[in-house]
Amino acid sequence: MTSPLVQERRPLRPKKLIELALRRTPPLYRLASKVYHRINGSFRTLSPGAPGAIAKAFELIKERSPAGQVGDIGDYYEFGVFRGFTLLSAQRTCDALGLTETRLWGFDSFQGLPPVEGIDKGEGEFFEGQFACGKDEVMANLSGHGMDWSRAELIEGFFSDSLTDELKRSRPFRPAAVVVLDCDLYSSTQEALAWIEDLLSPTTVLLFDDWHSFGGATDRGQPLAFRELLDRNPELRAEEGWEFANNGKTFVLHREGS
Repeated sequence: MTSPLVQERRPLRPKKLIELALRRTPPLYRLASKVYHRINGSFRTLSPGAPGAIAKAFELIKERSPAGQVGDIGDYYEFGVFRGFTLLSAQRTCDALGLTETRLWGFDSFQGLPPVEGIDKGEGEFFEGQFACGKDEVMANLSGHGMDWSRAELIEGFFSDSLTDELKRSRPFRPAAVVVLDCDLYSSTQEALAWIEDLLSPTTVLLFDDWHSFGGATDRGQPLAFRELLDRNPELRAEEGWEFANNGKTFVLHREGS
């Protein structure tokens, strides 16, 4: 198995080159980012490979499930919902595969990123309030495209406030089948992984949407948060999966002895 923290430097896309140039003037970069997302405000994902990666993850879990249990493989957790497109994609995949018992949980502040501090400051890749989309707008997006709210729920709040033991006691959370981490920062990813740690199953598939957001660095962002999770749980083994556009990478978890 390839180490989950080994990364090759990837060629920069034109959009990334423009971002790098704009970051030299932070106020201009923040303004350009907000204008870009407002102009490109249609109901779609910013990660074109995410819907396909989610479908592949569910197909893999269904394939590996014991006979007779394929309709009940666990729940879907998405940290960082933005406009809601990937959450809807997950529901459509579950419908297509007959995964009728899978509940879908979406977690987001709906105010954009939290304050960007410490290790996350980096070279100005992210800023507070980036990727904001109000909860009412997200719910309208999803409802307008047929979201089944009888098996889906949005949990509002910055992760440092919302991801609590009390929240776990208040909802019928079940073991995680697929977890999407689209929260960009090390701090947010670390908070999400720490909260969901005891819900990870022997075959959970983790999709890190922002694995390459800090280039090839392994001591920042999502790679660092994932390494810390594995260090805390030596019985977990991470099977390296596939990458997906633009910055994503997947891992299938296994427990020793399972």
